Amino acid sequence: MLSLQEIQEATITLETSDRVSRVFIPDHRTAYESLEIASSVLALTKRLQAGSGVIRLLEHDPPLLTRRVRTLQDLFSNRLVLGVGTGSPGPEPGKTVSAMLQRLDELKKAFQNFPREIKPPEIYVATLKLGIAKRATAIADGLLLNFCSPKHAAELVAGVRAERERGVEIACYLKIFFSSQSDAVAQRLMVQEFLNYDSAPQYHEMFVQDGTAKAISSFKSSEEWKNGPLEMPNELLRVSLANPRSGELARYVEAFRQVGVTLPVIYPYFPTDEGSEFKSETIRGILRSL
Repeated sequence: MLSLQEIQEATITLETSDRVSRVFIPDHRTAYESLEIASSVLALTKRLQAGSGVIRLLEHDPPLLTRRVRTLQDLFSNRLVLGVGTGSPGPEPGKTVSAMLQRLDELKKAFQNFPREIKPPEIYVATLKLGIAKRATAIADGLLLNFCSPKHAAELVAGVRAERERGVEIACYLKIFFSSQSDAVAQRLMVQEFLNYDSAPQYHEMFVQDGTAKAISSFKSSEEWKNGPLEMPNELLRVSLANPRSGELARYVEAFRQVGVTLPVIYPYFPTDEGSEFKSETIRGILRSL
């Protein structure tokens, strides 16, 4: 995670790049609040769009969230991006998704009562499954995929486009792990993230469908990877990378573009003790690669 100062420095770098159009701020329960950070990004820029990536919509008070979104849209020339998800789907996922989509519809309709120049934000709905994606495209401007292979993205893109004539933006978090210490440190960070996500039932199901579950399971059965040499399975390298070289990163991003991901979202990870100078140089290197 970047510190507030590091986020501000990165924002200035991103604003000057014609390769970047939007900045998504992850929303973690134990980290910064994404809409607050997005407001600081928007305040430092004139061109970039920025917003949540994603908030758990059903945990927010609807009138208060509408006021916050309207305020940010008015302050920053309609550049807010609102990325939303359900959070834990609970015992009745279908009803949870319906509740989220209804909230989104109500939020968009509330803007009819505001001055005409204040527009509803660009809305992205986080999804892992085709069924949710198809429902979300009725109201969302885009979909936000996460931690999947180009194959999984291709299947979802094909299903959505067959369902809907109007184009919808397909964004995808491309998680990439970096460390100044060694490739092995970056790889261990990557393995741990796969294990963390695999513990969530909805992600485990996606990993099974995506053909990565067996590779992830191999790291569960032994903890030698925490200290010994690592050989990353090809199945995982289709989903993520660790300390990639410039050409490798470019080919990885292009693999997602070729299957219909219109907005690749580079999501760099660093060890908690990583230095600011390495983080800044890594972000500049990513921009050069693209």
